[in-house]
Amino acid sequence: MRSWLIVPGRIVLMGLALLAALLAPPATNLAWGRPMDGAQQQQLVALYHRYNQAIVAGHVEAALALRSAPVRTAVTQGLKTPKDRTDYLAAAAAMVPDRLELRHASINDAGDKALLIAWAYKTLATGQAQQEFDLSFVLEGGAWKLGDQEAGPGPDDIKRCLDPAGQPIATYDTGRLVSVAGRIERVDFQPDHTLVGLDPSILEPYRIADISGAPNRTDPQKVMVNSITVHAEE
Repeated sequence: MRSWLIVPGRIVLMGLALLAALLAPPATNLAWGRPMDGAQQQQLVALYHRYNQAIVAGHVEAALALRSAPVRTAVTQGLKTPKDRTDYLAAAAAMVPDRLELRHASINDAGDKALLIAWAYKTLATGQAQQEFDLSFVLEGGAWKLGDQEAGPGPDDIKRCLDPAGQPIATYDTGRLVSVAGRIERVDFQPDHTLVGLDPSILEPYRIADISGAPNRTDPQKVMVNSITVHAEE
């Protein structure tokens, strides 16, 4: 069985050609995020929009009151002068999207940490920009707070493999080892290859995969995977 994983980033295709046995440690005691119900998704999206509204209005204190304690402390320590506040507002406003398209929402088993993954759209002088946003949330004192915001490349920025066909082992440089990591975007299983030592059920979109293997001699988008470790999406 052949498996490929597509992840956002400059190195996009990880493990596209599992032509030999894919060897990996068994996945035991892994705690994955579970799906979030629609009502809670709406609650967290509304919290994110309230934060953005405060930023656009220039209300630093109101915006920071919606952030998690570690983020609030870090930002506050950097706001020592009026210029610091101006610069912070400008940088934060630049991250406020015109439109947000929610792609994935999960929450941990304890119910105190959540993750929203969305595509963010913003109109710039050069045209419409698209990025993938990771928005983390944490429950503090019974209230949800916005934690870290991480922006990554949008779907159109991903350099995709143009040739998903399998190739013989000889086409891979087995004397070299490369490592790639990123979020799983899609998993596809095809016949004629064997998957050994890995529970396929852990290969779920939005989880994080660390992969090492031999690079293809001619196609930089292909790696023959020797090992893969999958982490929870958070």
